[in-house]
Amino acid sequence: MKIIKLNIITLLFFSCSIIPPELEWEDVESDHESVLNILGILSTDSLVSSFVKVHKSLNVQDNIDSLVLDTTSGIDFYRISKFVVVDAEVIVRQGSDEYRFEYSEIEMETGDTVGLGAYFYNGDDLNPIPGEVYFLSVSTPSGMYATGEVTIPPKPHLHKEELPDTFKVNDIIDIKWDVLSEHNQLLNIDNFLNFFWFLYNDYGFNYNYGNSPVPCGLQQQQFIYPGDTTWTFKKEWCSDNEASQSSWDEDLLLINLMSMDQNYYDFFIKYSQQGSEFSNLYIGSGGTGRNFGIEGGIGIFGSVGIDRHFIPILP
Repeated sequence: MKIIKLNIITLLFFSCSIIPPELEWEDVESDHESVLNILGILSTDSLVSSFVKVHKSLNVQDNIDSLVLDTTSGIDFYRISKFVVVDAEVIVRQGSDEYRFEYSEIEMETGDTVGLGAYFYNGDDLNPIPGEVYFLSVSTPSGMYATGEVTIPPKPHLHKEELPDTFKVNDIIDIKWDVLSEHNQLLNIDNFLNFFWFLYNDYGFNYNYGNSPVPCGLQQQQFIYPGDTTWTFKKEWCSDNEASQSSWDEDLLLINLMSMDQNYYDFFIKYSQQGSEFSNLYIGSGGTGRNFGIEGGIGIFGSVGIDRHFIPILP
């Protein structure tokens, strides 16, 4: 037994001491040229601001240097400031009208600033008109330049007069809207407080929903093809723990109908990819390495219209 054991150990040591052939290393240099990566959305809704995010592609070393894990309030953030272009000239034009967007950062509740901001128009005279064409130009001090073009989609319209005045958690609602023959739409349903619970947690804030657990089953999404006219909403069954939940804190049922142009549809729906650079609670995951409405870079210049309605939820 001792001999067998020694032989096995000897074999292991000899296996570990095998000398590999001499390797030759080659230094590899990247000739990567940065391109602008743009996410621009024009909104016809007064509650949703138009914005333009301007990023740039990086070489391998810049990419490594940019990814720094930072934990704030139990949430992990990746500060990617080298991706973000903060000194670009961003202009939206329509006819003879010109709108200059200014960069604004996202400030966290903790006082930290995460370099993932966007460019916004600070005036009150940008009101995208359905059917009109708008143009985007983005230029940087380093000479990078890209343009965009989008046609504003029609405004969606919910048939609010046919919706109930109140809602109980097990009610069934037929939701109707004006038909759009050439544009896709997206219907989102959620309870109002849950919507903001996800919003706060998405950005690292803590939102106290109340004494009740965060409700489930109301948050639903329905894609609407051109020509669709109605959809029936009913609370989904969630789990054994939630199945017995018959009432929640005072709340509102949020019905949100969004129209979109072709650029938005292609980027966020047709060619959507999980884990893409531009991804969040509201607009989902965008495509990667493609350009929709953008020339001279990658990304999207799109447009949306929104109609919404609130229904009180009865206990």
